[in-house]
Formats: sequence, structure tokens, C-alpha cells
Amino acid sequence: MIILGINDVGHHNSAASIVIDGQLVASIEEERISRIKMDNAYPHQAIAEALAIAGVTAEQVDVVALAGLSRWDQKPYVDTLFKYMAKVAKQEPDIKKFYWNQQPARLTRLFKQRQKPAGVLADKPTQTVEHHLAHAASAYYASPFADERVAVISLDGVGDFSWGSVWLGEHGKLQQIEYLPYLNSIGLLYSAVTIYLGFKATRHEGKVLGLAAFGNPEPLLSRLLAHTNQTDWANLFDARLARIALQFAKEVGQSALRELCDGLSKEDVAAGIQAYTEHLICAWIQLQAQQLGVNKLAVAGGVFANVKLNQRLLALPEIDNIYVHPNMGDGGLATGAAYEVYSRLQNGLTPKLQPHVYLGTEINRENALAALEKSGLAYSEPENLSYRVAELLAAGKVVARAAGKMEYGPRALGNRTVMASCQDKNINQWLNEKFARTEFMPFAPVIIEEQAHAYFPDWQADHVAARFMTLTYDASSVAQRNIPAAVHVDNTARPQVIRRVDNPAYYDIINDYYRLTGVASVINTSFNMHEEPIVRTAEEAIQAFQAAQLDALILDGFLITNVDANLFA
Repeated sequence: MIILGINDVGHHNSAASIVIDGQLVASIEEERISRIKMDNAYPHQAIAEALAIAGVTAEQVDVVALAGLSRWDQKPYVDTLFKYMAKVAKQEPDIKKFYWNQQPARLTRLFKQRQKPAGVLADKPTQTVEHHLAHAASAYYASPFADERVAVISLDGVGDFSWGSVWLGEHGKLQQIEYLPYLNSIGLLYSAVTIYLGFKATRHEGKVLGLAAFGNPEPLLSRLLAHTNQTDWANLFDARLARIALQFAKEVGQSALRELCDGLSKEDVAAGIQAYTEHLICAWIQLQAQQLGVNKLAVAGGVFANVKLNQRLLALPEIDNIYVHPNMGDGGLATGAAYEVYSRLQNGLTPKLQPHVYLGTEINRENALAALEKSGLAYSEPENLSYRVAELLAAGKVVARAAGKMEYGPRALGNRTVMASCQDKNINQWLNEKFARTEFMPFAPVIIEEQAHAYFPDWQADHVAARFMTLTYDASSVAQRNIPAAVHVDNTARPQVIRRVDNPAYYDIINDYYRLTGVASVINTSFNMHEEPIVRTAEEAIQAFQAAQLDALILDGFLITNVDANLFA
């Protein structure tokens, strides 16, 4: 059975996925083709590309799975929102004004029709999957927890007028436990702080996370908790915080946030919101695990892009292991919708770990060679490419790799990656300048699995989340000595633990570097210029290589070196 999953009604990251007989075989976000970061346009191009990657035609698709409810089906969630607004409006005149101003739109929005896919797909049987159920399905069905009871949690800014949900995953099905009302969204509060600090919401929350390590969480943590009902997540925020969540990007919300942050440095504001997020969510998930009687956790939703939060969750005494869906944001909704519809039609779907994320457009020998010939760049095809690249890295050079199928999700995991030595602490400044980026967290390292425990003592072989760079670990003295550029001021790092079975060509580079230097890790950062999506095609890889003036580029099996670089100086 072939299911086409589509994310088409979100605020960002529209996407398409193909699930065949319960297995995810292709997925791509519209942004990678349009080159518009976090593009939310209808994913016509992504649909066509996902079908091509999967090797199927539109005619062969059995069912279309749409992530997100219709306007009519959203009505109960909208009614819940307005009921909550009416309650807190008594304390906040701005909410009362918003409540009445939105009454006409509350009705007229119901008549807006949903766009359909083109051609024969418009007539295919179609099912919709609620936003948070799609997140939950992406986490549960791709997890390694096949025969276990699993707490499945989704948390994000907002989707289908809720900001989170709780499910029990068991016997290949998801049982609904709880939905979390819109106006209590910690995700939106975090985004409000992101804007307050001068960054872009939904894009730069990671900058806030990195900045937090330089600050003191008090007094903002206490100020926020004073407006929080920690024992009742259905009424988590008081009217002041609800006002921020309701209009987090507008002056109404930002003015309330400014009062709470009065007199505080940017670092302390970042530290305060990060501590608040960790404190509340960890305590709440701990309670969920206790009530459900589980020790395994599968999560998705943009809140779980917060790698420090994920480290804290794994450390909870109730939690033995955590799976974070690699495309935890809205780009993963198409996959979750496809999984959920397949499960409905087959009366369940036993979870099976999605072993890798190489599900996108492929760079192969043929298209790499064509792009090189068109560019006029000189190139070679070394017999022992991995060792040659390891020599370059050992000489302090920066090498990009664009080969094989593009990664699914926000992390570059070897196939659209830039590599460099982790030994120069200043690299976080000069390499970010090459890509016109501003970051407060150091670059993430990739490390061969055989040495992961020596560098990160809390890592265990069954921590599959670490294969996808979705949580941080405390760094050992070995890591502090060997890869100082990848260790943050709080002594954590966000590693990708690479196994040879998952990506042999990428693994061999790191392993050869280890043999040359005694260091089992190099920097791995995404191959893209600032505010651009990760490169997809061979042509885009060449353009980014030249724009960033990197030392070398691996394009499939070819090696291109910068003629201006003294490679072994």
C-alpha cells in the first residue's frame, strides 16, 4: 500500500512523504526545492520530488494523508480557545479586545476551502490527521519501541489550535490521553522571547538555547513561575502569560514580556526561559510517565528541537530511553500523517526504527559529473577518497560533503555536511563568518560509535536519538581535551554518533581521521549559507562551496579543491 503524506496547512515547512507498506521511503520539504527557508507554500514540487525519489507515480498512490484538520474539524479546538480567552479576558483588556475583534473571522474562516494536490492525486481517497496526532505518529511508528508501552508526547508552538498532546503507544496503536490548550503554550512563550532578543521566531530558538549557557536564570525564572499554575496544565498560564502566547509576535505580547524582562541582560533572559522550559516540561513528563506506567518516551514537535531539554528528559529516573523524531518540526508532519493513515487502514502498525534519514534528493556520479563539467571546476577522483579527505581535515582544512541522498529533517548528518577539525576553539567564529551565520552554541561533532562512550560517558549504544543529533551529553575530559571547539561553556556537546552500517563513506572519513590524529571526532555543520535551506543538488553544493570559499568539496566520489587554498600549509 502506498500512502502519500502531505503537510500543506501549517505556518512553515510544507512537505511530502511516501510510506510504502508501513515503511518511510522518501520525504522532502518544499523549502529544499524552492530555496525559500521554511517555505509554507503548497508543496507541489515536494510531492513530485517525493514520488520520484520513491520510484512511484501519482497513479500508484492508494491514499493521500493530509496533516492538519479541515477548518470545520478545527471548530471544537477553536471553541476551546475562545472559551479560555473569555475567562482570562477579565484580567487582560487586550485579550478582551482581541476576543471580540476575532468573532467575525471565527465564522468566516469555516468557509475557506483546502487546496488539493494536482492531477490524479486530487481524486484519490483522502484522510486528514490532526496536527498533534501526526507529530505523535511520526515519533511512535518510527521509534525502536516495538513491543513496549510508550509515552508519546507532542509539544510545539501551536497546531490545530492546541500546543501539545499525550498518547499511549501500545500494540501498534495510539490511544489519546490529553490535549493541551493553545493559550498555555510554552513553545509560543519561547518564541516570544526569541523575538524579544532580536531573533526570528521558529528559526532562531536554537540561538536562544546557546545564549542561555552564558546567563543566570534568575530572576526571570521566578518571575515566570509566579504567573504559572504548575499543577494544572489545562490552565497553566495566567492572563499575563496568555496575553504573550496569544500575540507573541505583536506589540501586545511583546510589551507584557518587556515588563517581565525589565532590567535583565539578554543572556539572563535566555537562561531564564530555558530553565523555565526545562523545569516545567521535565516535571510534567515525569508525571505522565508515572501515571502511564512507562519508561520509554517518543517525542516530536518543535519544542523537542531543544537538545538540552532532551538531555534532561533522558536523565529523568522514570525514563530509560527517549526517541526524538529526527524531523521533529512541522516538516515531519507529512510522515506522521502517512504513518497514521496506514495504521488506521491496517488496524495498527508495529513501530520499527527508521534506521537513517537519507530520504531526499540524490547526488550521484552522473549528476555530480554533469554539474562539475558545467561549472568548469577542476576535480579529481581519488582511489582512497576517505583517507585523502582525512588528511585535509588533519591539516586544518574545511571540507564539505554532498553525496548520496539528502537528509530528512533540520540536521545535516553526513550527506550535506561541512567538516573541520574540532581542535581550534576559534573555529566557531571564523567558520560561521564564512557562512554569514551568528551562533552562540559551538558546532556539533560527529563521532564514530566505537569511541562515543569515551567522549560522552552517559551515552549508551541503545541511545538511537544520538544518531540523529537530537540531544546533548556532558563531555568527558577526553572530549574537553580533544574536541574543545565542540564543547559548550556548560560542558555539553550535541554529537552525531555514526555507525558504519548507516553511512559507510562518511564513517570512513571520520575513522581515517581517527587513525591519523588519535581524535575520533570532527565538526559536522550543515552545508548551507545563512538563512538558506541545506543544499539539495550538485549545482547548489558547488555554488555554496564557492560562496563560502571552503578548502575542498566532496561531490559523490569526486574531490574539488580550492585553487586559492594552500591545502597542506
